[in-house]
Amino acid sequence: MVEPLRVMHVITGLNPGGAETWLARLLLRLPPERFACRVVSLLEGGAMAGVIRSMGVPVESLGMGRGLPDPRGLWRLSRLMRAHRPQVVQTWLYHADLLGLLAARLSGCGAAVSWGLRCAYMDLAQYGLGTRLTLSACVALSGWPEAVTANSQAGAEHHRALGYRPRRLEVLENGVDGGRFCPDAVARGRLRGEWGVAEGAPLVGLVARVDPMKGHGVFCRAAEELLRVRPDARFLFCGEGTEPGGAELGGLIARHGLEGAALRLGRREDMPQVYAALDALVLPSLGEGFPNALLEALSCAVPCVSLDVGDARTMCGPGGLVAPAGLSAPGVPESERAGFIARALGQLLALGPFERSELGQLGRAHVLERYGLDRAVERWAAHFESLSCGHAPLADTKRID
Repeated sequence: MVEPLRVMHVITGLNPGGAETWLARLLLRLPPERFACRVVSLLEGGAMAGVIRSMGVPVESLGMGRGLPDPRGLWRLSRLMRAHRPQVVQTWLYHADLLGLLAARLSGCGAAVSWGLRCAYMDLAQYGLGTRLTLSACVALSGWPEAVTANSQAGAEHHRALGYRPRRLEVLENGVDGGRFCPDAVARGRLRGEWGVAEGAPLVGLVARVDPMKGHGVFCRAAEELLRVRPDARFLFCGEGTEPGGAELGGLIARHGLEGAALRLGRREDMPQVYAALDALVLPSLGEGFPNALLEALSCAVPCVSLDVGDARTMCGPGGLVAPAGLSAPGVPESERAGFIARALGQLLALGPFERSELGQLGRAHVLERYGLDRAVERWAAHFESLSCGHAPLADTKRID
């Protein structure tokens, strides 16, 4: 009997986010007869750790703090690699990329290392010295790992422009489970009733943690503009930091006069139902590569309005409206981005229910055909196996040499 391939996933942390959520979905679907996976988190704790353990996948933490990589963490990680002898080390996010590579070389375990890039732009002025130094080190060492993966074409091109010079660069996009993320009229009616949103009132959502790159200020400014023409509109905030009491988001809501129109949910476990309750989703982010929220909302047949970030235009397809590329460039005033979003939302909400539903169904058909979960998982499986065997990736894996 052929032994399963030993894959160690090294990730910066396990609080809910795009990379963490996709890792959990990937682990759930990878065939256990082909892959024996374990996860190592640089940071302590995180809600996704329990989710992954519930699948039977071992999870360990190095207990590091945020900031510059800790040499003690590097030593602990190298010891874990010597103990478990992974054949492939897949890293996720910059800090894990750097430490995972160094630990694999220090341990002598012989694993092939594959880095995981998850963004297509970062305003480094919004982040600390540790992140900036880590990214600089990754640029310098980008030829060391056996492969580098990006979850979007835009992300691959962005990192090439930063100076990444990998031996092998592949685009491995996320996938969506269309059976889980789907229209749900019952959940729509139930949740809107709980939130006090009338059936005819437009409900527009932003699903993102509160972070400088996620565009909450742009969204709030656009909401203020939309309220002038659609005073019945309501605006839903979902994700870490959006719960009532969060000062940063609270200040934005107050500044733009949204107190009576905002719903603040915090982090939710019932995201397919939350999406199904929306009339439109907005992606005002500046730094996405492959925005999961866009993919999930479209799979639930919710039309979207997005800035032209990462692969958003390709993902959205016929399912919504995407801003001209220039609006996403650094230095464009927030008011211009917000103006586009407000106008695009006005166009969507002016459609009748049948037309808006038809638009959502077109978006759903598009993402399921292009980004179905099973196909995405098999691309990742082929990537891992090609690293261990030296084989070329499958034909539908997008490789950039």
